Amino acid sequence: MGTGPVKGFGVALTIGVALSLFTALFITRIIFDLLISKGHLKSLPMLHIIKSANVDFLKWAKPAFISSWLLIAVGLGYGIYRGGNVMGVDFAGGDAVTLSYAQKVPTDQIRQTLEQAHLGEASVQYQEGNRLQVTTGFNNAPQVVQALQTRFPQAQFKSGAIDRVGAVVGAEILRSAIIAALLSMFGILIYVAMRYEFSFALGAIIAIIHDILMTFGIFFISGRQLSAPIVAAILTIIGFSINDTIVIFDRIREDLKLGIRGSFKDLINRALNQTLSRTIITSGTVFLATMSLYLFGGGVINDFAFTFLIGVVTGTYSSIYIASAFVLWWHHGERPRTASRVLTESGVERGGELKPARA
Repeated sequence: MGTGPVKGFGVALTIGVALSLFTALFITRIIFDLLISKGHLKSLPMLHIIKSANVDFLKWAKPAFISSWLLIAVGLGYGIYRGGNVMGVDFAGGDAVTLSYAQKVPTDQIRQTLEQAHLGEASVQYQEGNRLQVTTGFNNAPQVVQALQTRFPQAQFKSGAIDRVGAVVGAEILRSAIIAALLSMFGILIYVAMRYEFSFALGAIIAIIHDILMTFGIFFISGRQLSAPIVAAILTIIGFSINDTIVIFDRIREDLKLGIRGSFKDLINRALNQTLSRTIITSGTVFLATMSLYLFGGGVINDFAFTFLIGVVTGTYSSIYIASAFVLWWHHGERPRTASRVLTESGVERGGELKPARA
């Protein structure tokens, strides 16, 4: 559904996910088998960030849930207050000025110069024939030329054609992104509903919507502008958010089928604590990789990394305080149908908790 760099990012990420699945299932096992057969692997110690955690996460579910949506309301309200200023060149359109040059200047330095000149976000692209095209806000072309000539006299920038770029392309990107997001969430809804039940699916979708809106809210508060790569970041956040939620739901379902004693709230808290170490490790590795992009990437990459950093944090948080809490409230604290058929010690199926069979 994407166009341009958004589609390219989607293709690259799809290839990466497929290869990651292949290596996890096959290559890793081959390496383990080889090490064991050669006698190099005697034991397999695992890293446990948190051992035997017993945190009552759901104790703070209601205040956390309310605080999240209040923060979302504030962030989106500020975005509405900013108005058209939240839209970058990709969506709002602007001036496209073509310059000739004698010496090439790194694009990140050009963007930094334009930002320091308070000319907002700009799209910088080198073309054949020693030409540089800079797309910036409407009526900013003269200031762009002057700023670059003053900052980089050795480059000998000379102004050429100045064209006005409409927001038609940006509108198409936005429309495609909305359709893609809706289709992906519909697919997730069907998948989770078939694998678990409707309440789990609905909780997962509400968590995804929460993450998208929270990311937009914090993005608006930070004063940044929306661009095409941000669309790719939002769609990636959807995938990351559901990943952690599915891991927790899997553990809840397993504990339900095992007939673990206690209330449904206790069972969910148990599942959250059992997966806590895994969640920290998984989210932490993604966070570190994205943080490197944020610290060392420039221009558009910085905005993408900033957006995804928000998504990593909110995606981890929402799995606990949005998705899991919603499932608990949906069933009014009672165990769902997933627990209606469990095996007793004698192999006879019974409803509810696991009960010892009579002699």
